[in-house]
Amino acid sequence: MSSEYPIISWKELIKHFKRSSLWVVIEGMVYDVTTYLDKHPGGEEILRKCGAKDATEQFLEYNHSNYARSILASRIVGQLTDEPPPHNYAQLLKQRKQRIKNPYKQITWEELEFHNTSDDAWIVIDDDVYDVTDFLSEHPGGMKLLLDYAGDDASKFFHRINHSQYAHQIMNELQVGMIVGIKPKKKEKQAPTNYVLIMFIIIVLFIFIYLFLF
Repeated sequence: MSSEYPIISWKELIKHFKRSSLWVVIEGMVYDVTTYLDKHPGGEEILRKCGAKDATEQFLEYNHSNYARSILASRIVGQLTDEPPPHNYAQLLKQRKQRIKNPYKQITWEELEFHNTSDDAWIVIDDDVYDVTDFLSEHPGGMKLLLDYAGDDASKFFHRINHSQYAHQIMNELQVGMIVGIKPKKKEKQAPTNYVLIMFIIIVLFIFIYLFLF
């Protein structure tokens, strides 16, 4: 595929179904309509239902004016890949939306610890659990800051910074549950037996040399 626009994969498209980042596909082109939601004449709900989907059919049902099309043109993100969507794309998108709709799901610390990679990153802030996987590349402070706390409590880190209202709005859409139970204490790493033995021998050797020479 040759195009003057970036090629958008289905893997990238599926991330943008939330109010804080909403992309739609019309006639093979991908548009970011996030900041247009509250301006859409038909209401934002129509656009939100089309988030991360091909909305060509819905768009063509209405006789949109040239002005409407000019608005679209200014919001182009790229061109959708020629590759077919994953066979379970609709199901994957549905699962992502359902996770957000259940912010009161109880999640244990033991379960949280499994979500500690760039492909599956959850963090805790003030007893609420957030799935920040899709937000890693968008985080203003960089991906590493979030990954350092993946599978763990990031409350202290979060409150060091005066986050904006927009940041809190994004958090609301990323919440997947609430933490329950007592956080287990992290076990201190024990030095290997061989290392301890070597250090002991070195110390004894120094003492022997000291006594022998002095």
